[in-house]
Amino acid sequence: MFRRVSTNVVVNSKELSSLFSLFDVNGDGFITSKELEQVFASMTDILANDEMLLLNNLMQNNGLVSRDEFLEWAQKQPELGPYQLLRDIFKLIDTDGSGSLSSAEFSTLMSLFDADKMTDAFQALFDSLDVDKNGEINTAEFLALLQQASSLDISLLDLKLLKKKLVQISSSLTLDKISLLEVDCDLGAGKPGAGAGIEMLKEAIKKQHDLRSTCEQIMVDINDTSSLARASKIQADTVTPYARHIEVITQVMKDAAMLVCNSLENDTFPLVLAGDHSTAASTIAGIRRAHPEKNLGVIWIDAHADIHSPFTTPSGNMHGMPLAIASGHDNQSEAINDIDSLTRQLWDELKGLHGLSSPAINLDNLIYVGVRDTEPAENITLSRYDIPIVTTDDVRQEGPVAAANRCLSYLSDVDLIYVSFDVDCLDSTICKGTGTPVSGGLWAHEATLLLRTLLSDQRVCCWEICEINPHLDELNTLAEVSLGIFRAGIDVLSDRYSNC
Repeated sequence: MFRRVSTNVVVNSKELSSLFSLFDVNGDGFITSKELEQVFASMTDILANDEMLLLNNLMQNNGLVSRDEFLEWAQKQPELGPYQLLRDIFKLIDTDGSGSLSSAEFSTLMSLFDADKMTDAFQALFDSLDVDKNGEINTAEFLALLQQASSLDISLLDLKLLKKKLVQISSSLTLDKISLLEVDCDLGAGKPGAGAGIEMLKEAIKKQHDLRSTCEQIMVDINDTSSLARASKIQADTVTPYARHIEVITQVMKDAAMLVCNSLENDTFPLVLAGDHSTAASTIAGIRRAHPEKNLGVIWIDAHADIHSPFTTPSGNMHGMPLAIASGHDNQSEAINDIDSLTRQLWDELKGLHGLSSPAINLDNLIYVGVRDTEPAENITLSRYDIPIVTTDDVRQEGPVAAANRCLSYLSDVDLIYVSFDVDCLDSTICKGTGTPVSGGLWAHEATLLLRTLLSDQRVCCWEICEINPHLDELNTLAEVSLGIFRAGIDVLSDRYSNC
């Protein structure tokens, strides 16, 4: 991460190429004015105003813009991203609102890049930025960070990741009725890496202790040596091909169910950050453990139905199975796999994770939003149990608020509601940081309004966000979108619990 740099290489070619691909919606190698307008409309809260203005000017001057033309132009634009991001980061790290950074604040910020390297170097960097030698760094001095011929390599990706960390922290630290639960698992997904996003948040929260006192209950961590389920940590391939890595995932799910249950029993709202959707079944199990007498409804916002079992799965990936676990639905009439005894044993354990003799949820109490990529066995289940889907078109025609209220009305007879949000419910145009993007999804503002309405309902007792994969999201665009959704949800929960 560290090398000698100048402002000419702050945004490297790989990042710029990824930015071009974001705007080249149809993939033909050119950006048109229509494509530019489409991306701007869906990412108004993500792209800085300076970036939009610069790109608009390029389009007006050139008309149709090729990749080579874009890269040549972008390399000459030092304002393309980093400066605006630095201004945003400055405001987030300036916790006392003084308009200047103290040595302690700057030290903590730099340590988020690389604590070991910056321990000795940060003071020299601080002194060089402190031009007026008053012992503090103002905004103008801070922006000079990009022009320092120092050992610190600051890329556009670095800055966007850092902003995401800081915003999530500052959004949640003050809410003592919210438990931020980390479920560090990406083994259920076909493309590993979703769990890495949690690690960045975890490290940032630890660093934030240096800046302000924090309610200890805000971060509950199950990421210990017994429950790590990161694909990068697992050397051998799975021995259970129809429920890949089910042995490790089972242990993670047991721990996660306990944490969700404990959160609810302690009268806090569990906000779950999950690496992939496989562990959502444990969230449901934890809710039912805490409230065994309650009737639970599920609003599943996702591109996929996630109701396969080991008997029906074509891939063996467990992120496609959580609702089958929670509903106890094997769907053996549509079986295509003859599963092994170990898979069968652990599958039965997972179906009973909630500790009751009946399934954790009734399929009559399930409603989907945004599902648009299903497989034959799943389609039969949806038809047989008449499970409704609020489609993207429904959201557009009715409006996100009305669509959300339709979901809540459908679940009018339940006592509690669990809302699960997979980022692949978003359109593939902006859904760059998930292993399973599908076209025809929601825009960010639609998802935000939908979730704000849902979370306002007092019956919603848990909210889960999953499938953000930094390894696939090179410019962190999806992480920025999900961050805006996260903040909107936090705002609603803050209002709900402000009078408690």
